[in-house]
Amino acid sequence: MNDMKELVQKLNLATLQYDKGTPVLSDEEWDDMYFELMALEMDAGFALPDSPTQVISYQVMNQLEKVEHNHKMLSLAKTKDLSEVTGFLARHNAVAMCKMDGLTCSLRYVDGKLVSAETRGNGFIGEGIFHNAMVIPSIPKRIKYKDELVVDGEVICTYNDFEFFANEYKNPRNFAAGSIRLLESQECAKRDLTFVAWEVKQGYENVNLLSERLEKLAFENFTIVPYDNLILSIDQCVENLKADAAALGYPIDGCVFKFNDIAYGDSLGATSHHFKNAIAYKFYDETFTTHLIDIEWTMGRTGVLTPVAIFEPLDMDGSTVERASLHNISVMLNL
Repeated sequence: MNDMKELVQKLNLATLQYDKGTPVLSDEEWDDMYFELMALEMDAGFALPDSPTQVISYQVMNQLEKVEHNHKMLSLAKTKDLSEVTGFLARHNAVAMCKMDGLTCSLRYVDGKLVSAETRGNGFIGEGIFHNAMVIPSIPKRIKYKDELVVDGEVICTYNDFEFFANEYKNPRNFAAGSIRLLESQECAKRDLTFVAWEVKQGYENVNLLSERLEKLAFENFTIVPYDNLILSIDQCVENLKADAAALGYPIDGCVFKFNDIAYGDSLGATSHHFKNAIAYKFYDETFTTHLIDIEWTMGRTGVLTPVAIFEPLDMDGSTVERASLHNISVMLNL
């Protein structure tokens, strides 16, 4: 206990001096003490209230900044037929993982420090949420890996944590998506969000297996997605992952099957919509509710008029959508 108190005092004082522009510790010294404190807290099973592993300064933003991703954050090819998954994998070594039902986000670390966090947005431009990432306990603020590291994952709210907010919000997914976009980080900190990592987009270049990269993230205290190396049948893997998610209280809407060999998966390239190294097996059709604002008519190059619905923006698979073509007359009749 005394060692923990002493480290907390020294680190908090050093942070205060650093913010004033008069650092008293080098980054390496600060990191060493921080990781020593983390180890003590893990052994003790608790942390002091003012520990730098638990407490950060809250920020209030006027608006969320639009940020351009340093990598494409595309969607996934989807199916509701497990036989299509079998055909897609074609005997290649793959990893099956839970398809988390939250909001896709990306974290970037430089020299072991979290320096940015952003939502997926349209896959190319997202929103900066660094102020809120700093108050989510499951997002490491410092890691031992010193090269640049970019981690993609999902911000979720577990079913257990969502119970407190269930009277005000429809489901954990909408709750998580709205909470991570709050302008006041102090309010976001009350929302009990969890970041679940499922991919390394930059870093660990000498590790070519997705499963091994996930384990390296676990070593850095990330919460990693439940996954299976597909030793059993695909059907059994799906059932196992459902059970894992249920035990953890994770909201999921399917399973993702991704080639374990990263170099092979990357060599397959991508469409404008999704990467070709993975496929998502969906448990059910997704439906979304919004309010229709207007219907516009657009003319294509062939002269065909197409009605386009304009509606209040909503989150679909991590992307913000506010327009949709109305190709089917039955859809229009039901509006």
